[in-house]
Amino acid sequence: MLARWLNRTYKVLISLQLAVVLLLLLTVALIVATTLESRFDTPTAQYFVYKAGWFSVLLALLGLNILAVALSRLPWKARHVPFLSAHLGILLLLAGSWITREHGLDGMMRVAENEKQAIVEVDEPQLILQSPKETRIFPLPWTPPSVKFGGVKLPYGLAVEEYLSRAEPVFSFDPSDGPQAKPALQLKFSTKRSMGGMPAMAASQELWLWDGADDWRESGIGPARVILGGKKPEQPGPWIWISVRSNSELEFEALSMRQESSRGRVKISELGTVIDPGWKAVQIEVKKFIPKAMPRTEYVAAKLQYGAKAPPSAIRLRGPRRPDGAPGDLLWLGMGDRATFELGGDQIQISYGPKRVMVPFEIRLNRFELERYPGSMQPASFSSRVTVEGGPAATFDRLISMNEPLEWKGFTFYQSSYEEAFPRPTVSLFSVNHDPGRWVKYLGSLILVVGIIHFYIMRARRNQASRPNSSEALV
Repeated sequence: MLARWLNRTYKVLISLQLAVVLLLLLTVALIVATTLESRFDTPTAQYFVYKAGWFSVLLALLGLNILAVALSRLPWKARHVPFLSAHLGILLLLAGSWITREHGLDGMMRVAENEKQAIVEVDEPQLILQSPKETRIFPLPWTPPSVKFGGVKLPYGLAVEEYLSRAEPVFSFDPSDGPQAKPALQLKFSTKRSMGGMPAMAASQELWLWDGADDWRESGIGPARVILGGKKPEQPGPWIWISVRSNSELEFEALSMRQESSRGRVKISELGTVIDPGWKAVQIEVKKFIPKAMPRTEYVAAKLQYGAKAPPSAIRLRGPRRPDGAPGDLLWLGMGDRATFELGGDQIQISYGPKRVMVPFEIRLNRFELERYPGSMQPASFSSRVTVEGGPAATFDRLISMNEPLEWKGFTFYQSSYEEAFPRPTVSLFSVNHDPGRWVKYLGSLILVVGIIHFYIMRARRNQASRPNSSEALV
């Protein structure tokens, strides 16, 4: 019974019908992947096709089919060499692709001027849990927006309840009695403009100010700066500086674009209080005031869900149960965020960010060079002068430009982009690629081509040998 089943399986593996079916399915899969990548983005095509389990099964079946057909010709003879070369080449191509998929690297490295870096960030989200006893890593593969997230349970009673593949933050403030709580103010700016005899056009914008951090203390409305607390600005206007006198009173001072100053106090016992800086067609309304507040960040699905410019993912985390048995707190974590939970007197730190891989050498950015088109701020070209530090015998200088990548120890560094800072860029972004299966694929391609050429040479010789010579043709 077993022998009969093995014999049938062997006949299926060496059949031409199986090879045709597999090639047709792979062709359809590649067409689908190309369509997904052009319509959406590369991660979507990888999720549904390239990194899907069924696609790996198709490739594995194709490899088994090719290997079985090659073994079916045993014992091999000289006339089998082209046939075996072609099959060996295809097997090496499949093996090289598998090696690249499992052990390859495709990520980004950020290096600031006069600093070293050896860490590459890969676009594969993961959670890192740290306790006094251990550190554990939990990968969270990127999931397209159209796929429902089923949740992930973690140790210490933690759980990932929601996952947004492309998320943008929404900020708000909650009352708090904590030691770091500071005043928070929500303002609504309204402007009215009339053009000639046309009716006035109204525009409005809302913003939050918080006196607990520099990033929140100041914001911009068009050319004007709005500051809450701290020192009064000394720069030319336009700006509005607001300070909290009490839980029900605000003091403000404003400087217009014409450098005309104004000041005053407003009661904020009721919502809708208006701050009048004396600027024409500008109205400032106090929407909400919290004397003691702490910031809260939540995430919503981003408007841009696909493409290279789409924002990163975010997760909603459920904390451990409270001592009274109540459900744990909910907390949003965006890419790069961290949180701390108290559990049994121990602190559990959790961070959400991209997977990080360390390369076996360091890249030092000595200088970033940027050239712009004359008379504009549009970049014409940019490059990085770096030092590769891989030990006393492997340290050298190199220029990485848009058309001249750096190749070292199997890694290729491409000049991808940069981060601008006044008066000149200080951070260079390198796209890093590591393809350990490249030479296996090159060797497979070479053997495949040689086998095809050998096949046509042997076929031409057989055809020539089978033809009658000229003297026999005349007889």
